[in-house]
Amino acid sequence: MKLVLAAFASGIALALCPTDLAIAQSRQNPPQKIPAQTQVVIPANETADQLLERGNAYVRLGNVEGAIIVFRATIKKNPELTAGHYNLGLAYAQAGKLKEAIHAFQRATRLDPKFALAFSNLGAALLQSGNPSAAIPNLQRAAGLDPKLTVAYYNLGLAYKEKKDTNRAIANFNQALQLNPQSPETLYHLGLLFQGQGDIRRAIANYASALKLNPEYAEAYYNLGAALLIKGDANQAIDLIGKAIQLRSNYAEAFYTLGIAQARSGRKQEAIQSFIQAQAYFNQQKNTQWAQLSDRQIQRLRQS
Repeated sequence: MKLVLAAFASGIALALCPTDLAIAQSRQNPPQKIPAQTQVVIPANETADQLLERGNAYVRLGNVEGAIIVFRATIKKNPELTAGHYNLGLAYAQAGKLKEAIHAFQRATRLDPKFALAFSNLGAALLQSGNPSAAIPNLQRAAGLDPKLTVAYYNLGLAYKEKKDTNRAIANFNQALQLNPQSPETLYHLGLLFQGQGDIRRAIANYASALKLNPEYAEAYYNLGAALLIKGDANQAIDLIGKAIQLRSNYAEAFYTLGIAQARSGRKQEAIQSFIQAQAYFNQQKNTQWAQLSDRQIQRLRQS
């Protein structure tokens, strides 16, 4: 599940950028943590707005922990500076400190009840913390304040997906897709939902569209292959799942499903090797149930 946050605010001019700052499953490299005590300087004579810009500079350098220190100094100097609390929330979220991020975003929404981005990011942080029920009203508030805020609909789709409310999830992903037709993640999640409903044709179409936009989308290759396997096309499934593994070498689920496809194609020894790989990666993940299932597949093939 990939949650999306909006960009950092500059001064009091709060602008939405298409920056993909993900709380979870980010494909970006993690920010470099530079020792705060040797890198962070808080000039006593700087205003809160100037400190805000200094904090943004630390973010651009990849020093998120340093940015947190500066943003905290910003709101200490001016507790009413909405952008200070908002940017502090983003920095906390990037650092994986969701409880602190939620508190900062809540403060930003109290200071500015019409701040759509703050409500959207509050909802994203609540969702990532495992509370989709609390996330939904905040994301709905964000979409109500800014009906063109794509990220709010996307995260609403994720929230309803977590709550198993498939129809509302699809409706919100479709709304996000209308606003941004170039989003492979939205197409991918729609594919998952359609596949869950048994609509394999529409699932395949969405996975394929996602891959046109992002040819390095490992999860889309895997699920497209799995959907084709359901339709009985084992050979094409093998090719697609193989591409997923090329992109994610430790993709345990892909190795397992590849083994199924190879076994159905009569490629017994290749299937055994795939299940062995799957078992190894499931063991690394401490996923005992699937490691045992992989072992059963190995033993069944060896005895056949």
